[in-house]
Amino acid sequence: MRKTIRLPRCITSVLTVALLAGLATHPGCSGERDPSTLFGPAERETVVVDAVLYVDHMLPEIFVTRTRTADAASTGDATAVNDAEVTVIQGLAEYRYASAGRRGLYVPPHGAPRVRPNTEYRLLVRALGREVRGVTRTPAPLEIDEIAVLEEPSMEIIRRLDPSSSVGNRVPYREGLIEVRFDPLDVEAYQVIVLEPGSDDGGSPPLEARDGRLLLPWFAIGSSGAHKVEVYALDRNLFDFLRSVEASGQNAFGFGSLAGDTFERPVFNLDGGIGVFGSASLDTFGFFVIPKN
Repeated sequence: MRKTIRLPRCITSVLTVALLAGLATHPGCSGERDPSTLFGPAERETVVVDAVLYVDHMLPEIFVTRTRTADAASTGDATAVNDAEVTVIQGLAEYRYASAGRRGLYVPPHGAPRVRPNTEYRLLVRALGREVRGVTRTPAPLEIDEIAVLEEPSMEIIRRLDPSSSVGNRVPYREGLIEVRFDPLDVEAYQVIVLEPGSDDGGSPPLEARDGRLLLPWFAIGSSGAHKVEVYALDRNLFDFLRSVEASGQNAFGFGSLAGDTFERPVFNLDGGIGVFGSASLDTFGFFVIPKN
């Protein structure tokens, strides 16, 4: 049975205005630095694309915005582009998006198919008198095989959780370590998001998991209640983007070893614009934390 998965708005949380504004004040970058030094003259008024495809899910909504200048973007002055032409291409099939008329939001055509694994997709955006192009190859499907609770320091299995249902997954707070296990995919890195009811989306930096194992630290988990864990396998575009905006070079989330190097300037992998056109596959599981007595 296919699990119901709530797709996040976007696993890249530093796009559009926040993308440019944060560069001037992000840890590891000087707060005194002129944002215009991070981008060339052609990028001081440009198209920003926010598009992430998820394997086995419908084609996503896409956002197209404009930053007038690097200085304007740093003060939050970014403008939606509602008259763009947005097309996603897979093989000979072209899916022309329609503008929702607000916020630069574009929606896929009715009847568009689900995103296929191990498949190349291309993006074409015509806006502001120019073209933005991107290419992504989707990862293989990610499927969590096992969730083990390990005893410290022996790392022996105390119990196993059910990947397909959270009903019986009850874990005493800070008892052992929770390890997610899956068949490793041919991707550069993974991302983990731990959610509590009412919490905002937020996730780890890109993480290496060459053996298909990821440990969840307790400081990223609440002391009681229901939790949902989302594990993403990232395509090259998302990997490059996420690792390059992790400007401090520190793994603040502590989920594992940080994958890749860091850069002052984000890696966009787009021609003619900035932002991201990438893809990911994902799986989720849930558990309930029992508080200490």
